[in-house]
Amino acid sequence: MPDCFTEATAVHTVDHDRFVAEVPDGWQQGRGAFGGYGVGLAVRALATREPDRPLRALTAELPGPLATGEAQIETRVLRRGTGMSSLEATIFQGDEVKVRATGLFGTRRDVDVSLEATPPDLGPAPDDVPPIPDGALPPRFVQHYEIRLTGAPPFSGAAEATATGWVRLRVPPPTLGAPEVAGLVDVFWPSLFSTLTAPRPMATVTYTLQLTEAAYDLAPDRPLYFRSRGIVASGGYLSELRELWTEDGRLVALNPQTFVVIK
Repeated sequence: MPDCFTEATAVHTVDHDRFVAEVPDGWQQGRGAFGGYGVGLAVRALATREPDRPLRALTAELPGPLATGEAQIETRVLRRGTGMSSLEATIFQGDEVKVRATGLFGTRRDVDVSLEATPPDLGPAPDDVPPIPDGALPPRFVQHYEIRLTGAPPFSGAAEATATGWVRLRVPPPTLGAPEVAGLVDVFWPSLFSTLTAPRPMATVTYTLQLTEAAYDLAPDRPLYFRSRGIVASGGYLSELRELWTEDGRLVALNPQTFVVIK
């Protein structure tokens, strides 16, 4: 069982457009790998196709659980321009689509437009917050992450649907890049869990990732600040906005997600 996210999401080239990967045991949330793993795997394949342009934004759907074992990945270029590229990746197991993602890759554009994101109150420094003990959270994939909680814990009956804390990989990757960030932003539970008093099974069905320049200037061994806020829950679906920030207050990623309440 690979403990490093980079190794766990390795892809092997079949031909120019196709890759194969081995989904390892130990990264599951329920029946399949957690959503951030599946999206990270898709990002890995897309970045292999487009190595010279960083990922700027990605949209994904996760229609089915990604099981342990072999997965096939098909990619295609939707358009490659002078400064931006759009590529699509589809992850299959058998005849079923497990993940479909479209990524926008683009070179840095030196234009006179800038807007700094205002950081939230990051609270206590990560080194001043004890990590959640091993085994305290049930999903198996959590064993690969260190979580330092600064907000309400899940199932605590809190007044607001929020979750905050620090998160990092237990085994630092050689480089903390877009695939790893795609996983890190998905480690925390749905924000609605803070308001509940007992578990309810939920699953990510849509996932959007927007990366800033800070995403390509990260120390692999340092934690990132996570914040999520539930926007609305109705008809059995939850819309949520997630964020990752550096310790010095730079926005790394925005991550809107849609969760389905399974029962």
